[in-house]
Amino acid sequence: MRSVFALAALSAISLAPVVAQEERGPAPVIQIIREAVKEGKGPVHEKTEAEFVRAMRKAKFPGYYYGMTASSGSNEAWFINVYPSFAAAEEYQKEMQKEPLKSEFELADSHDGTLRDSTRTMWAVYRPDMSYRPEKFEVAKAHYVAVGTMRVKLGKEEDFADGAKMYIATHEKANTDLPFLGYQVVEGAPAGTYLFFSVMESLKTMDGEAARRRAFVEAMGEDNYKQFAKGSGDVFQLMENNLFAMNPRMSYVPKEVEDADPAYWKPKPAVKKVTEAAPKKEEKPAEPGQ
Repeated sequence: MRSVFALAALSAISLAPVVAQEERGPAPVIQIIREAVKEGKGPVHEKTEAEFVRAMRKAKFPGYYYGMTASSGSNEAWFINVYPSFAAAEEYQKEMQKEPLKSEFELADSHDGTLRDSTRTMWAVYRPDMSYRPEKFEVAKAHYVAVGTMRVKLGKEEDFADGAKMYIATHEKANTDLPFLGYQVVEGAPAGTYLFFSVMESLKTMDGEAARRRAFVEAMGEDNYKQFAKGSGDVFQLMENNLFAMNPRMSYVPKEVEDADPAYWKPKPAVKKVTEAAPKKEEKPAEPGQ
């Protein structure tokens, strides 16, 4: 996790986005830090990230963040931090400058920096009009995170908003079982970039995607669906989906989340198996004359 945290703060509320959900709803503001991890350095990177987590726990820092690693696409680690506002982010910046947390973060970053090829930071704001059943978004069960990235062509924002309303209304009609949160990127990416997060407790959730799609098409009507899909080509410049695995050892989460699934969120450190050394053979005394 880059020292950008010491400059731009960490999370300011208790849950993260799609990881980013507050106690009373999705976070209004999120910060996403994307680290390109060097090949073969994943396990070591996890250990250095644990240094940040230990520092946060020691300081009893009031904000939280979630770390996850890519299961598709580029070899990246994402850290998602949540805020109730941009003003709150500024206040947490001041907290991050206090000792000993500041020095501990700087030391951890010096270790972590040798394992990164690059780092990119984005800021995004919550779009309730582009989210589906956010009240059912269960961050404590976020073992996997699906992230959809969409980039809208300039001048097509109104068409995108209208399409989003239809898309969500159709999900409601089909009564699909996978909630998602929508965020609009406001800094750190080209204009018109949106992120959509959904969480899964198990990858078996993806086995039901074909059934969800059929239900969606039936709810919209086949002809309307074809027209809807065709129109997407005129609205979007980019559509990309990626899968991430949540990493509890790289995450600093609130007690409520830990208590919801302690076996997952509070993994016990690996214990090396100690084997007894074989007893040494007794040396026979040398024969006389030898």
